Amino acid sequence: MSQNIDFKYLDHVADIRFIAYGKTLEEVFENAALATLSVIADISTIQPQTEFEIELKTVDLENLMVDFLSELLFLFDAEETVLGAVSVKEVGSKKENGEEIRFIKAVVSGEPMDSAKHNFKTEVKAVTYNGIRVEKTAGGFEAEVVLDL
Repeated sequence: MSQNIDFKYLDHVADIRFIAYGKTLEEVFENAALATLSVIADISTIQPQTEFEIELKTVDLENLMVDFLSELLFLFDAEETVLGAVSVKEVGSKKENGEEIRFIKAVVSGEPMDSAKHNFKTEVKAVTYNGIRVEKTAGGFEAEVVLDL
């Protein structure tokens, strides 16, 4: 997990919009994940009791970001697990069947939901494609994401 959590929330009607930053693609994906998880609950109280490996692939970085963050929401709902730690091992590209694809390998951890322990904030329904971007910048990378509440 990256040492410096780096993201900021932006105003957006009926949704939450944020920009995540990172020196590497791995860091920007980690920070986007932490921004998403921080909307749902206070991640500072979550213990790493259960671990999930995530491996995804798709056509580009924007789709990869949506798929990755959507997988976190799926784990929250389907596994009833509150996630609080994210370690993105690799974000890269490779040829598969003659096509260039983007992939991510990550490990996330958390603990079973407990409304008595966890300070749940907001329900996130989905990660949207509205305004999604993942771009290289002078300082590394940034990603802009909109979450549907």
